[in-house]
Amino acid sequence: MNTLPHNKAEQPIRSIDSQALLAGQKLITIQHGLHQYVLRLTKENKLILTK
Repeated sequence: MNTLPHNKAEQPIRSIDSQALLAGQKLITIQHGLHQYVLRLTKENKLILTK
């Protein structure tokens, strides 16, 4: 995980590698409050996030 400088008055923006997030899977779910999202890795190595 890396951090990028954003604004001197604010915390740096966190950067999470997609491989760390997916951990070898092609599809994961992300819970955000009451909503669940699906993050999918395509055959073209692109990420798609859907609700």
